[in-house]
This record gives sequence, structure tokens and C-alpha cells, in this order.
Amino acid sequence: MRSILTLIALLALLAGCSETTSGVTVEFDENLEKAIGELARSDDSKPLKELAPGDWTSVRILTGPASGTRIERELGRPVELDGDGTYDGDYVQDGNLLVFQRDGQTVRMVSLGQLAALAEGEYRADVVLQARDGAITMTGPDGRPTGR
Repeated sequence: MRSILTLIALLALLAGCSETTSGVTVEFDENLEKAIGELARSDDSKPLKELAPGDWTSVRILTGPASGTRIERELGRPVELDGDGTYDGDYVQDGNLLVFQRDGQTVRMVSLGQLAALAEGEYRADVVLQARDGAITMTGPDGRPTGR
């Protein structure tokens, strides 16, 4: 009986550990990087959800380089950074890192490489990218500046 309780406790511990890390690999999205770069050169606006479709409800935008510790602090939970633009658990690119989330869980992490056109912060899925004079501001659907 004692070994069964020990096994259950061990399984609960392992399940808890797997929920605290994202398990999502950072990917470089060339199409998104290109679309945001082109948008910055226009005086147009586009919903981010149109440029980066998917099952996400919020996005945390960071600008690198950023340590894994800083990213964990920003997200409020442990995360493993691996993939494009990362080295030894840190994000080493000079551009934006977009962490797409749903219900507090990371569903996708995207590196924009050297492009740092987006303001840091956490935004809802209805955020609109408004370009003017080479800069992009983050607005709500009503055109008012937004951010959390």
C-alpha cells in the first residue's frame, strides 16, 4: 500500500512539473516577420489575429535579448526556451519574441528575428497593429491604445 501511495505522489509531482513548462519550441515565422515589416512601412492597420491566426487568446510581446529568467517573470510561470533565436535557455535575438497563450498556457512562441517593431506588453487577441510613419502602435478594435 505504501508503494502505491508513493507511486501516486510521484506521478502527481511529474504531472505538476509538466504543466509548469511550456514544451513549445520557439519558431522563426518568416511570413509574420515579413508581414509586420511591410505593415510598418505603410500607414495601414491589421488585426494581429489576421497576421498570426490560431487558437490563442492573448499574446505577450518581449524584445530580446531576454534571459529565460526574465521571460519566466514576465509570463508568471516557468518556461523552457529552445529553438530559433535561443541559446542555453535564453532568447538571444535583438527582435521581438511573441508568446501566444490560451487560458494561461503557451500555445506558440514566435521569433521575429532582428525585427523589433512591436511594443512590449500583454495584449488580447483582438489587438490591432496600427502603422504610422514607420512605427507600429498596438490598439484595440476601436483604435484606442491598448496594453496590459
